[in-house]
Amino acid sequence: MTEGANRTQAIETLERHVLRGAMWSGVNTLLMKVANIAVMATVVRIITPEDFGVFAIALVVHAVVSSIGELGLSSCIARRDLEPDKVAPTVALLSLISSFVLALGMAFAAEPLAVALGSSNAAEPIRVLSISVFLGGVFTVPGALLVRDFRQDKVLLAGGVAFLPMNALLLLLAMAGDGAMAFAWSRVAGQLISGIVMAMSVKLRYWPGLDSTQVIPILRFGLPLAGANLLSYVLLNADYAIIARSLGPGELGIYMLAFTVASWSTSVLSTTINSVAMPAFSARGSDTAGLQLMLKRAATLVASIAFPIGAMTVALAHPLISVLYGDAWVRAAPLLSVLAVYGAVFSLSLLMSNLLVGTGRSQAVIAVQAFWIVSLVPAVALSVSISGLIGAAYAHVAVIILIVLPAYVFFVRRLLPSAASILFTSARLPFAWAVAAGVCAAWVSALTGQGILGLLAGSLAGGLIYTILMLPTVRKLLPELPSGKVKRLAECYDRLKETGSSKVADIRNRHGK
Repeated sequence: MTEGANRTQAIETLERHVLRGAMWSGVNTLLMKVANIAVMATVVRIITPEDFGVFAIALVVHAVVSSIGELGLSSCIARRDLEPDKVAPTVALLSLISSFVLALGMAFAAEPLAVALGSSNAAEPIRVLSISVFLGGVFTVPGALLVRDFRQDKVLLAGGVAFLPMNALLLLLAMAGDGAMAFAWSRVAGQLISGIVMAMSVKLRYWPGLDSTQVIPILRFGLPLAGANLLSYVLLNADYAIIARSLGPGELGIYMLAFTVASWSTSVLSTTINSVAMPAFSARGSDTAGLQLMLKRAATLVASIAFPIGAMTVALAHPLISVLYGDAWVRAAPLLSVLAVYGAVFSLSLLMSNLLVGTGRSQAVIAVQAFWIVSLVPAVALSVSISGLIGAAYAHVAVIILIVLPAYVFFVRRLLPSAASILFTSARLPFAWAVAAGVCAAWVSALTGQGILGLLAGSLAGGLIYTILMLPTVRKLLPELPSGKVKRLAECYDRLKETGSSKVADIRNRHGK
């Protein structure tokens, strides 16, 4: 087989891995999200907003600690320009040590942390969630290997296997009156089961070991990313902490439900973006033309999904909350109308964050996260003191549109000078058609009532309008997909070949080529 034929085969195979990974990741997240919505709609009719708020307090601590639990080292394995045989044993050892130390500290500090965040009742859920922090370190390497090889089908399997037992435990404990503890124990159970399934799904297993020559390079890459993750989770949970201290766990429960629903589009897309975009951008390396093309397509796809979901959520917030969660939670509807805008914009910022990390610019992500938290914390604190919960929602939207998105564009333009125009071109039509669909949905819902009929009729009308308007854009995008495969991925093959990577040969062998 000639060199040119080998090159073409390997490049086409790599692209199929990317597309397959994106497809399975999207299916995985969508199915899990639909199932979790059904479970949550049942559970919140059993528990009180205060129970939900107490769990939210515990979740704040868990999110912040777990963000640095494995020191960002999983990304060293997910990067396709690093060989797992060299780094995986050291990553496994460092992840175990760091997650154990942090979990132990979290368990011992549970009481003062709970009191500081406004509810001593959160201490026990915090201790339970410390187990989850340690499990995150245990399963760092298997999860990262699946991400690296775009095996999101195995991640779907792990989530599916864990879904029934973890949610059965959640419902049983909730009906027994355990409230916040039900959420905590179900999360630990789900993580344990899914982690075991992922560990059984990888072909190569690495035991913890220490290669002193790899420690510094691994930490040099992982620690800045861990810092960025820490800042990210602090800023994403800062509003919870402020609301809990200022207004109490009951109000926090209302706010958390609104934020959870507003994040539907973000959560559906973020798992796909995080598990596919970063290794795909990393594979492009210094191929500017390839990165531009990938950013254009990815931004169009993200905007085409996130914007209509956000617009429809704004339009149908009241019937959505009333039908799914009951009248006890209708105070979350006005918050949802505002936070849905944040959820849509966040998806684009996450895409640019993955582009920066995938191209080795994690320090830029830290800088953006720092700007974000420095702006958000005082904005939320001031807004809550003036306007209560709705003030926190408006603060989120203002900061991400006026500060965060421009900051990401600034750093991405250093790599891709045309980044701003690419994002504008990719997002303008999905935005316009999403607004039109949202207006249509609100109008139809108002005509048919605020109950389930209004929700279904508004969703159907808005979805139909958006599909019709977006069809020409989709038709223009699809013909581009098969063309120029070899040219767009040539740089990736050359990088793998020049660095002596065996990945190309491995890919060919697995597919019998």
